[in-house]
Amino acid sequence: MKTSIFSQISIDGKLTLGAGQSSKPLFSLFDSNDMEFIHKFRGNVDGIMVGKNTINTDNPFLTNRYEEHKNPVRIIPTRTMDIPLNSNVLTDEEKTIIVTTEKGKNDDKMEILRDRNKECLICGEEEVDFVQLYDQLEDKFGITSLMVEGGGFLNWHIFNQGLVDEIILMQLPIIIGGSTNITLVDGEGYTEMDCIKKFKVAEVQPRENFTLLRYLKAV
Repeated sequence: MKTSIFSQISIDGKLTLGAGQSSKPLFSLFDSNDMEFIHKFRGNVDGIMVGKNTINTDNPFLTNRYEEHKNPVRIIPTRTMDIPLNSNVLTDEEKTIIVTTEKGKNDDKMEILRDRNKECLICGEEEVDFVQLYDQLEDKFGITSLMVEGGGFLNWHIFNQGLVDEIILMQLPIIIGGSTNITLVDGEGYTEMDCIKKFKVAEVQPRENFTLLRYLKAV
């Protein structure tokens, strides 16, 4: 499955204005053409994945608002299913897959979601197993291209398991700072050069409100 990390970041790699805050204020720096670029990218992939923190903080729809009938399947990994049932992705008619663990599954909540025509998958014991998830997404749902608009911890898990093929960044010409703020990739991190994930520069394109940066997995 081709996986593209797609994110809006500051020069110093921050995703929000502070820990626990929504990323939505950054979008005020984009114009309609920039927003169309984001949404049309969604229209070209089979699935879009965000973490439960993004759902809880931003409550997004994760749809393509510029093209009809070209919405990706929404995939939400959460090891404990702690997502409000009134979230936009759980209350509309678009296809959504909730992914949880054996330890975190909630039969009552899963029954409610299935009554709403939402899918529920179990992948992993205590942590979501993304390799297993990818196999299920391909085999059961025919998903072969995935856009990940995650926060730092979801991105870390995807990078750490070697599942990222492409990184696309809309880098805003701003500095945010903050030692506890969310960055593109958080998690445990690597302390040895042998462990780091390597990418090659594929595109650098200055635009009016941001610089488009694209990287491909090094082979």
